[in-house]
Amino acid sequence: MRITRTVTGLVAVSAVALALVPPAPAPAAPIPAATVTTGKPAPRTTQKPKIARAVLERYAKADRSDVWVRLAARRDVAPLKKIKNRRARGQEVVDELKATARGSQGAVKALLDARGLKYETFWATNAIYVRSAPEAVVRSITRMAEVEEIRAPRTYVVPKPAATRPSSVTPQSVEWGLSNIKADQVWAQNGRRGQGIVVANVDTGVQYDHPALVRQYRGDNGDGAFSHGYNWYDPTGTCTEPGPCDGAGHGTHTMGTMAGDDGQGNQIGVAPGAKWIAAKGCATENCSDVDLLLASQWMLAPTDASGNNPDVSKRPDIVNNSWGSQPSNDPLMEDVQLAWAASGIMGVWANGNEGPSCQTSGAPGSRIINYSVGAYDGENRIASFSSRGPGQDGEIKPNISAPGVNIRSSVPGSGYAVLSGTSMATPHVAGAIALLWSARPEYAHDIAGTRTLLDLTAIDTASAQCGGTAADNPVYGEGRLDALALVTAGEKGTSGLTGTVTDAATGQVVPGAEVGITGPLNRTLTVGTDGKYSATLLAGDYQVTAKAFGYQPRAQAVTVTKDTDLTLDIALVPTERVNLTGTVTDGSGTGRALAAKITAGDGNGHAWSTTTDPATGAYTLPLLPSSSYTLTYTSTETGYDPATRQLTLGETGQTLDVKLTVNLACTASGYQVTRDGPTQPFDGTRRPKGWTVTNVDPGIPGLSYKPGWESTDAGRRGNHTGGDGGFAIVDSLNSGKGHIQDTYLTSPSFNLTGRANATLEFVEDLQAAVNQTTSVDLSIDGGRTWQTVWTAKGFPGAPGPATRVIPIPQAAGRTNVTYRLHYEGQRSGWWAVDNAFIGDRTCTAVNP
Repeated sequence: MRITRTVTGLVAVSAVALALVPPAPAPAAPIPAATVTTGKPAPRTTQKPKIARAVLERYAKADRSDVWVRLAARRDVAPLKKIKNRRARGQEVVDELKATARGSQGAVKALLDARGLKYETFWATNAIYVRSAPEAVVRSITRMAEVEEIRAPRTYVVPKPAATRPSSVTPQSVEWGLSNIKADQVWAQNGRRGQGIVVANVDTGVQYDHPALVRQYRGDNGDGAFSHGYNWYDPTGTCTEPGPCDGAGHGTHTMGTMAGDDGQGNQIGVAPGAKWIAAKGCATENCSDVDLLLASQWMLAPTDASGNNPDVSKRPDIVNNSWGSQPSNDPLMEDVQLAWAASGIMGVWANGNEGPSCQTSGAPGSRIINYSVGAYDGENRIASFSSRGPGQDGEIKPNISAPGVNIRSSVPGSGYAVLSGTSMATPHVAGAIALLWSARPEYAHDIAGTRTLLDLTAIDTASAQCGGTAADNPVYGEGRLDALALVTAGEKGTSGLTGTVTDAATGQVVPGAEVGITGPLNRTLTVGTDGKYSATLLAGDYQVTAKAFGYQPRAQAVTVTKDTDLTLDIALVPTERVNLTGTVTDGSGTGRALAAKITAGDGNGHAWSTTTDPATGAYTLPLLPSSSYTLTYTSTETGYDPATRQLTLGETGQTLDVKLTVNLACTASGYQVTRDGPTQPFDGTRRPKGWTVTNVDPGIPGLSYKPGWESTDAGRRGNHTGGDGGFAIVDSLNSGKGHIQDTYLTSPSFNLTGRANATLEFVEDLQAAVNQTTSVDLSIDGGRTWQTVWTAKGFPGAPGPATRVIPIPQAAGRTNVTYRLHYEGQRSGWWAVDNAFIGDRTCTAVNP
């Protein structure tokens, strides 16, 4: 039972391979001046086809094919992990999964039986493997509501092991990988070597009578006879003898690293006191998904030698999986992996040998639910071949790293060889878990608790190659395996430490504060926007220090006890401040006080803000002395442009008054627009005098480039620009898919002599589309040269009524000024324009 106490104040897959390797050797467009509304296209939804493309490709070449039929029914067995009795827990998982399969596979089996087809049913994952199925039968199956998908089978190549040193190499007193993770220190200090724990592998098999493995084989009767039932399973059918065999050598090597010891100096196994069983998921040179699934399903309820009388009590505690895919996040057999966890079986997975690039993790290790392992060498350096993450959905992969370079272990022929790969690293972790569960039985079959202890006790090893932090990164994962720390942590136990960091003066949270925790574990946490922090710690004494920019650091010693969560809230006292004061007022004519927000940033990510008194415009902003700031003043009333100021504060306060100016749209209260110049209303159904339309022919056969800009409303849009009567429009959506628009509406020439505030202005209704571009071009030499003064592409558009105001100071005083409206698009909305003005435009106070 966990107790909570509170302290207040501060105080897979296209190719699966065994994880084994040889020895290591444009300029931005102008911003629109007017405000427009936004919109997004509705997302498209598609339904996944039931028949995978790979299946259809097979039928394109042959009349029949083996296929997987996956049923939709799933049973969530995760809650069954709460069952205390191990046998009952395992039996309930198996019973529930079998019941789900029986209840949903009946119709498919009946159809297959009626057609005389051979098939094999599975219950650990709800699926049926059908052999030599005609396409017509498969299409009939897809019409069944209970069928989720039809998938093609896969065969995975297994590379042969390669020795990195001669097999006759002189054994060390304890192999380097074991001493590196301090397994030998666990043996010496705790006297536990894995006793009472059963490890297993899904691999190429095992030489069961190897001198380093025979005594640990659960099928060894101790009198020279062997019982292979419940201890060995060969779905591949490649072993000619009744007991375990290994034609590739890989499985014998990984099993040796978990549990091997011949008693004559070959101490190769992390947990030589454990017993082992095995299932041959891979034939000599390949793994089929059928064999892998059969082997993995068997682990939940091993059977006798004839494949009958399953017994969940004979299932292993830990299963090593030194195989995986090329870089992938494919959920390979994830139903089975979830069932293992629910049953209390901990699977450990190789992360792959596709390094040194990032995002090279292979499934199933890359999946979030699985615990995967990277490899490092005798100098604690990550192996070049070790796959890097991240994995599924950005998850840090590998989860942990272990020795995987030049690992000496057992091989068929009763010999030894030195191999490298994440295949070799993974059984180090599996063996370490066996040591933990043997020494601390309360963690046995507690998958989440075990993963937490592995993560907490891993030796942090920094690498910035693929992101992450020194404590957790996609190269080493949580760090390097430490079996002694793991077992010691199991003895001490864990607890949670949580809290909130606040401002002692205001009580508000302090986002971004840093909380440092030192003790049996060292952690540095950054609180979120809610001011909260959380850590899982080993029991023991800690120093907790909180600090944040602009606050005095505070620290306190705390004691974390086993299974007793602790809440430690931290109130930080602000450092000395000086006040910046002033007023914010209208600077364009009225001089009145403004309601505004003031924000001060120091350029290092720290910001402070306040607001003015709306009645007086006065503000007070406490800031740190002897610092430089960029201040932003933003009116909370509409119609004003923001202003920025640079300021360096000394040791005393300062005053800074700021005047804000009315923006170009002239929408501020107390102001009106004064225009001096011509306005074109576009009334009538004919183009106004002096205005021209130019349509650009794209030269694409079958596409018309007309009508372009029109003076009639062929699409019946109506005038929604904010004007009235007629309007100019280019309606690409109405012209249809047989048209493409690249069209200009060009004004006559204007004389802007004496104009000091030259401006273009028009009202508009711009219906946006992703492939639409609009722009306004200006010429001050009668159309010989053009300059784009405003442009927009795609969304958000400007649904009417909307006003576009474009300053053109370069046209002031010119005698031959013209402008044009340019639209490009195909079936991409429309652009309607009215009341086009050019001339002087000023914003003046009504009652200054």
